[in-house]
Amino acid sequence: MKRVSLVLYLGILLASLALAYLTWVEKPKEPGESVTILPCKKGGILQLTYEAKDQTVTFSKKKSRYSGESSWWVEITRAASEASPAIEVFKANDRLQAGIDKFCPWTALRSLGKLEAGKQEEFGLTESVESLTLEQAKGPRTFRLGAATFGPKDRYVADDETGQVFLVAGQGLKDLLRPKSRFMERSLNAFKTKEIARVRLRSGQKEKELVQRVSEEGKELGWADSRSPEEAKDLYRNWMRKLSTLRPTDYVAMPADEGGGGCVAPAGSTQELSLTFFGPSKEIGFLTLYKGEGTDENGGVTYFACSENSEVVVKVPKTQAEALLKDLEDVLDE
Repeated sequence: MKRVSLVLYLGILLASLALAYLTWVEKPKEPGESVTILPCKKGGILQLTYEAKDQTVTFSKKKSRYSGESSWWVEITRAASEASPAIEVFKANDRLQAGIDKFCPWTALRSLGKLEAGKQEEFGLTESVESLTLEQAKGPRTFRLGAATFGPKDRYVADDETGQVFLVAGQGLKDLLRPKSRFMERSLNAFKTKEIARVRLRSGQKEKELVQRVSEEGKELGWADSRSPEEAKDLYRNWMRKLSTLRPTDYVAMPADEGGGGCVAPAGSTQELSLTFFGPSKEIGFLTLYKGEGTDENGGVTYFACSENSEVVVKVPKTQAEALLKDLEDVLDE
């Protein structure tokens, strides 16, 4: 009988623990149980700052001097080390807006109310060094970030303004701490190849204009010299394909604004190639390629680029850049 009673009591204890766990971390079963902790109209976030133990990540919008439109930029500030710079800045891709929208409005999985000191300590809020500040037109709002739950890794957060504590989905917060891998803009041009009607190439004293041949059905037929537009050549097509795969690996300058920035050749570099892209009726973009002698960490060659979409100078892979320039000689001399 004692053994049966012990098993019974153990079963009751385990059931109680399970119920307690679900009470705190279970996601609401009904949509109406979620709570809005930051009311916000679509596009209402002007700046978002995530302060963590080893870095601060700031997301803010800046107006392009080239397109006149505003884009998200990311600034990562951390302690300087040999492995990474103290400040890293880059333009964000379109996926960041979807990430920002998760906080506008920001809804919690559960509201826990105002907690006593013991509970706040249990949920990692007492000595938290992490915070999220979301800035709207009416001003900033800061939330302290506490511990993560088991399993889904959702987070406890405390509103500094009201003292209220909430349980929120953790994935959106995790994404903000690794912005370079998820959100860095890696397209040098915003348009697609099929949107190009012609492209002007300049290198040194040489210049050539290529036109894209397209069928009446819109099928791409290749590229030709503008002086003989009916003669598409594999040489041109292959070169344009290589160009379309060129991607930035790092941003090396601050975003362009009224005070400066933009496509300024890095110190010690020379311009190797200039491209101007045209649509059917107007210019749609540009790309400039630079070669920097002795500019890498070992005193070797580094290649840089700048375009209407990157807005600032970026690093590009050496092997790709050298392959482009090598084949460029044949393209210009054909």
